[in-house]
Amino acid sequence: MNRLALISLVLFVAIVSPVAANESSDIKAVKAEITQFWSGLADGEMATDRFVAEQIVAYSSGGMWEYITAAEMVASLTEGPRLVTKAYHVNVRLVGEAQDVAYASYYLGGKIMKKEEVAVANYRTRISQVLEKKGNKWIFVASHASPLFGGSGYKVD
Repeated sequence: MNRLALISLVLFVAIVSPVAANESSDIKAVKAEITQFWSGLADGEMATDRFVAEQIVAYSSGGMWEYITAAEMVASLTEGPRLVTKAYHVNVRLVGEAQDVAYASYYLGGKIMKKEEVAVANYRTRISQVLEKKGNKWIFVASHASPLFGGSGYKVD
């Protein structure tokens, strides 16, 4: 009986471990993409290949859902006031049969710059995003930001 239990445990670990390791590496990759996204944007760098051809987006300033091209998404982030922010408390959940869709939710904190002047000193918002895995790369499909009033629920640097 002990031998059967030991064999079952070894088989279970052999089957489950690669799946858990793959999920862990994908979740780490999504978190890294989000971190790189915001640090690149703070430096004024953003490329259209980070997005699918048509984005679904809702900004923290309010308004309706917008369906925009990748180029329009980049322009909305890089032209005019610039976000100098960092993602906090990033949570990622992989979904779908192939685990190739990621839902991420997190807080964004920092400032909004107009040229060299701070326009908003304590910008805070909640972000939820959907990313899709294309090959070995995670790309953004949809983004939603909603204002975080007060912001006392999370720690900023």
